[in-house]
Amino acid sequence: MTGSDDLIRQARSTTSGGLPKSPRKSTAVIACIDARIEPARILGGEAGDYHVIRNAGGLVTDDALRSLMVSQFHGTTRVIVMMHTDCAAMAYPADAERARLEAETGERIQFDLHPFDNLEGTLRSGVQRLRETQLLPHRDFIRGVIYDVDTGRTRTVVE
Repeated sequence: MTGSDDLIRQARSTTSGGLPKSPRKSTAVIACIDARIEPARILGGEAGDYHVIRNAGGLVTDDALRSLMVSQFHGTTRVIVMMHTDCAAMAYPADAERARLEAETGERIQFDLHPFDNLEGTLRSGVQRLRETQLLPHRDFIRGVIYDVDTGRTRTVVE
């Protein structure tokens, strides 16, 4: 039996345990895909408390905005954008990787790889984008935080 088979068997034996579709804390979190980042644990919650939207870097992309629109349709009224220290997406050589992958596969990458090199600046820009869009009905509580993977502390950058 492979590791994938074990994961699938585990998934089949797991239930949501009656968790609500809408998060109990009425909060959506945009966070990085990094396995060290567990928003519910970091923010003091548990399964069912938050909608968590993940992408490499925890960036406010078009798809993150689309997911927030759906999240707010399902009852969230608050947003936390959570980026973190030691983020691999910051070191990702987007231009070089784009060229390498396109040369190896012969396929053109049609989407933005969203390179960034300034953690706080990128966080501030993302929060500002959310606050300015008319697509979200709830923009009164949008915060930007940075989680320090070494200390386990979260620092608010944008209130």
